[in-house]
Amino acid sequence: CEAGKRAMQNYNCAWPMRLQLLINQFFDMDLVKVYNLGVGGTNSGVATNMVKYWMYPTELAKVGPDVVVNSYSTNDSLPPWDLKDDPNADLVTAVLDQARDGLQQFIRAALTSNRCKVPPLVVHMDDYLGPQQDSLLGDMSYNTAMLQLAKWYDTFAISYGEVVRDIAWLLGDSTFSNKKDVHFSNWAHQTIAWSFGFASLELLSTFCDDEFARAVYNFTSTAEHNMIPNNHLYLPPPLTRELLRKDVEEKHAEALISAQESYVAMGCSNKTAGDDDNELEDRSPCIVSWIATPGGYGAPQISHFMDRHSKNSGVPIR
Repeated sequence: CEAGKRAMQNYNCAWPMRLQLLINQFFDMDLVKVYNLGVGGTNSGVATNMVKYWMYPTELAKVGPDVVVNSYSTNDSLPPWDLKDDPNADLVTAVLDQARDGLQQFIRAALTSNRCKVPPLVVHMDDYLGPQQDSLLGDMSYNTAMLQLAKWYDTFAISYGEVVRDIAWLLGDSTFSNKKDVHFSNWAHQTIAWSFGFASLELLSTFCDDEFARAVYNFTSTAEHNMIPNNHLYLPPPLTRELLRKDVEEKHAEALISAQESYVAMGCSNKTAGDDDNELEDRSPCIVSWIATPGGYGAPQISHFMDRHSKNSGVPIR
């Protein structure tokens, strides 16, 4: 993409920047700004903390994102280290449970990150094709978990894997994937951006159809009849193995009560459309918080970082 730069560290060549260019060029205006906050060598657990504690760039932290995209499918699909060498381990199920747990925590943090306000649109971008285990079903476990959760939480799921899986797996074409490694070429990054753009247009079209039906036919969904009006804090009960069919109605009712209690405790009923609660409150419990890329910093750089922030804040950081 750009000569003289390491491909894995060049954000200008990765698919988020390509997506920004695609959308802005399509609409012939600077419509969106995409912040690539991905951290190599980490998983959805790191992303959950970033969203939960608003570890955003200063410009973004003032208002918060309109859309939050989780694209940790590759690292979330890594089989647990303690099971990789166990010939009797069920890696298909292990990765499925691991992916569901990590992604679900991220979703719940993202959907409640705006407190009293409308939550950001949560998008899952599955860009994983393997290979991290022998079983093809295992390499599709994340996709399975993602689709389950997207339906449960009414979030937006996109799968690059589904777009090119037949070409990559059945025909052995390496243009859009890498048979020996999880990292892929610029063609894959560009195709991910195209897949995201197409899915976004499809989502917009569906939304417009729903709004038309609502206006013309006075259509309202079942969810709208049952949800607390204007309460953006509601989350359905966690989708786990312990959630049983006989208990789900009760758990749903408990979740509604919990959301209403939080709504009152936070004073959401007193907020107006112009209130900028996000800007007034520091979401992080720490004086200084950061995410360091594994292997991206040397000891002197970290010490310099801490010393600089110690002087700025007046609080020693060690």
